[in-house]
Amino acid sequence: MKNNLLHNRLSIFNIFMYLLFLLVFFTSCSTANIKRESVKLYTFISYSYDLPKSKELIDKTPTYEVYFDLLEETRCIDISVVAQDRNGKRVRCAFILESLVDISRFPKKPFQPVYSEIAKNFDSNWRFQSNIFVCTDDTDPLKRLTKGNYRLKISAFSTNYYTFTIDIKSSVPVEFKK
Repeated sequence: MKNNLLHNRLSIFNIFMYLLFLLVFFTSCSTANIKRESVKLYTFISYSYDLPKSKELIDKTPTYEVYFDLLEETRCIDISVVAQDRNGKRVRCAFILESLVDISRFPKKPFQPVYSEIAKNFDSNWRFQSNIFVCTDDTDPLKRLTKGNYRLKISAFSTNYYTFTIDIKSSVPVEFKK
C-alpha cells in the first residue's frame, strides 16, 4: 500500500514536472520576434531668405515653407527645427507639419494644393517643444504618415535672417525638396 501511494505521488509529481517543462518550453519558443526598425537622421539646413514665404502666417509673422517627401509609409517620425540668428544664437521657433491632401477624387479641384495639419510644436498658450514625435492616427485618414508630400511651416517671429536646421528621424527614407 505504501509503495502504491508512493508510486501515485511520483506519478503526479512527474506529470506536474512534465507540464511545467512544456509550459516553459512553449512560452520561450513562442515569444514574438520583435523587429526593430532602424531609424536614420535626415537633416536639411537653409537660410530664411532662401526659403519660400508662406501665405499662411504663424502669429502674423514671416513664415517659411520647407517641403519633403516620405518615400514609404511609416508609423512615426521625430521632427526638430532649430532657428539661429546671424550670431549663432538659438531663437524661439514655431513649426507646423502638414500633409498634402489627395484631392483626385473630388470633382471640383482647387487651384492651389491643399495641405492638412498633422501636428505642431506649440499649444494654444504658445508653450513650445523643441521637437515633436508624430505617429500615424489610424482613426483620421488626414493624419496618417503615408508615402507622399509634406510641408513644414516655420516661423521665428521676426523679419531678421535666420538659419533653420530641420532634423527628421525616420525609419523610412526622407527626401527634402529644394
